Amino acid sequence: MRNEMQHNSFSKTLLLHLSIILLITSCTTNQKVSSDMVTPHQKNKELIVLLHGILRSKMDMILLEKFFEKNDYAVLNILYPSRKFELEELRDFVHDKIINCPDYHDNTTLNFVTHSMGGLITRYYIAKYTPKNMGKVVMLGPPNTGSELADWLHDTKIIAPIFRTIFGPASDQLTTDYEHIDGDITYPLGVIAGNMSVNPLSPWLLEGEHDGIVPVERTKIDGMADHITMPATHSFMMFNGDVMTQALHFLKHNKFDHDANKTP
Repeated sequence: MRNEMQHNSFSKTLLLHLSIILLITSCTTNQKVSSDMVTPHQKNKELIVLLHGILRSKMDMILLEKFFEKNDYAVLNILYPSRKFELEELRDFVHDKIINCPDYHDNTTLNFVTHSMGGLITRYYIAKYTPKNMGKVVMLGPPNTGSELADWLHDTKIIAPIFRTIFGPASDQLTTDYEHIDGDITYPLGVIAGNMSVNPLSPWLLEGEHDGIVPVERTKIDGMADHITMPATHSFMMFNGDVMTQALHFLKHNKFDHDANKTP
């Protein structure tokens, strides 16, 4: 009888942890790598590289892609295998995609708009390859100094192996104590953080304002040009029209429109 009760207790605990993982990975899309979305060949335009987050897809960036196209940018929307490699290898994967893009030339101004872990890959990319005509970078919900949620998933013995299996080797680089060696921020960087959450567990795991996954304070990084906090969740901020407008404003003006973000 005691063994049966212990088994039931263990099963309930395991189901709880699995439910947490499923909650975090909600609304993710297929990770199968295929051809990337590129706008028509336009030599005179600036190029924006879009990088999705871990477990996500270029389809999660499709509204941003269309938005920037309408605002006269060439766009390279990259799908990368976020679950298979560490940040260094993902950085090199992205580099190959960029140099083979028909809209990328020696005189092309290269900008980045990223979601979540895509921001970390961008930092690694710029530190290694230092684009000749580096433009601006806008990061949405980046875990620039990690996330306590990743710490908890990484350090909880019963769930850590499952966490790493689902998220892949880069998951080890999302914790708050991981030291990123990617140089200083020497380019115009704007960071957009969210302060809304649909994660019922986040109040117990995250301190201060957060988007359900990343605390606002952990999106910040020394050297950034501007930072803005908006009413958006981590999983959906790249679909938010106000977030898109702020990203465009930074690309054009090197700063966000803070007046537009004020509540009446």
